[in-house]
Amino acid sequence: MEPFTVQAVYEKGVLKPRKKLNLPEHSLVEIRIKPARKAGAKTEFASLIGMWENAPKGLELEKSLARTRRRSNAKVKKLAKALK
Repeated sequence: MEPFTVQAVYEKGVLKPRKKLNLPEHSLVEIRIKPARKAGAKTEFASLIGMWENAPKGLELEKSLARTRRRSNAKVKKLAKALK
């Protein structure tokens, strides 16, 4: 299983994840504690949270990235030609 990050709330001596975890019951996990920013505190990167949750998986992701690169390259070439 790949490592992942999840927010949790500490209440009455127990860490409670804010999202349902896809883990078998009684799974042994390692936890690294890092205080999160207070609720409502925004950072310039706050809009990026969860951006990959609905991304295509596996080969579809590779195809999607390749399409994006082709479009970007075409735009760069068009701009470079216009600046000549």
